[in-house]
Amino acid sequence: SIYSVIDVRNVVKPGFDANEFVLYCAGKGSVNLNGVETTLLVAPMKGFYNTKKGEKNPGSTQFRISFVETPEKMAQVPELFVKLLRQYEAQR
Repeated sequence: SIYSVIDVRNVVKPGFDANEFVLYCAGKGSVNLNGVETTLLVAPMKGFYNTKKGEKNPGSTQFRISFVETPEKMAQVPELFVKLLRQYEAQR
């Protein structure tokens, strides 16, 4: 697989947590794309870092996306990600 890491620290509200966003997407976050309710399953990066207690974990605002779909579906990921992120931030 090919992976990409996205960091949203400059576009989210303070206190954002990637784990919570992932759970939101998996549980109730969806966007209508071309007549189909769609969500995005990504991996939070928080567990990829070994930080000491009290240190800020850079993975709190980072996600890993795996390129495992068709090129046509992967082309929808940026729009889908932004819409889900806005949806999540609006309900916080």
